[in-house]
Amino acid sequence: MIMKRRKILSGIALFVCFLTALWGIFWLFFIIIDVLRHGITAINPALFLNDPAPPGEQGGGLRNAFVGHLMITICATLIGVPVGVLGGTFLAEYGRKYKISKVISTLADIMVSVPAIIVGAFVYAVIVKPLGHFSGWAGAVSLGIIMIPTVLRTTENMLSLIPWTLREAAFALGAPYYKVIIQVVYRGAATGILTGIILAIARVTGEAAPLLFTSFNNTFFSLNMNEPIASLTVTIFQYAMGPYEDWHTQAWGASLMITVFILLATITGRLLIKRRYKD
Repeated sequence: MIMKRRKILSGIALFVCFLTALWGIFWLFFIIIDVLRHGITAINPALFLNDPAPPGEQGGGLRNAFVGHLMITICATLIGVPVGVLGGTFLAEYGRKYKISKVISTLADIMVSVPAIIVGAFVYAVIVKPLGHFSGWAGAVSLGIIMIPTVLRTTENMLSLIPWTLREAAFALGAPYYKVIIQVVYRGAATGILTGIILAIARVTGEAAPLLFTSFNNTFFSLNMNEPIASLTVTIFQYAMGPYEDWHTQAWGASLMITVFILLATITGRLLIKRRYKD
């Protein structure tokens, strides 16, 4: 009787879990299909090659937003990845005997889940307000800060998986510790670290809130990172709130491009993880 009751409860729990998973998958595919359905109509060469038309006029494109977003993301990667990789290396290799290493790891885990708008407000108070103007560099710093904890924790975990015997073998050949890390440990963990970097880039690509506080936006084409610069996410927000149908269409097109990039980056990261565990 007890076993029968347990089997019934187990079946009910399994069925509820199946329904909730199906519910989540349904909305995931609904969003993707909706973005694809609306965005595919806006994909044309003009979207990538032309600058925005004056408000109310038909035509134009989002060249300024594509280029500006690319520049901000590249600069954010150059800021966040080295700090994250070096920080993770310290925690995994040099910080094992220090108690502060556990504190840093815990803070990094907390920072992963901190809302991006808080990071944007922090960078606004530290960089934008003292300088007296928005800038692309401020946007890059905010996105770089968001990337750091993801890259740091991934690097720490991947380096910790490398057997200590490999390090001892290199030590036995007379190699100094820094060469052991570069030539032995990094090579063994390269796939995992690269996966973390890709996933971090995918996360910041879709962020709009920190850029509203830092790089703001620019309706004109600009390569000057010292001034407000256009970005796809902020442009999508402004165009979606605008009164013009052409703006809405272009916002759908930009949303599709970001969605495709994030999906491809995530799939690439998953494939790299599978490849690492097969090796």
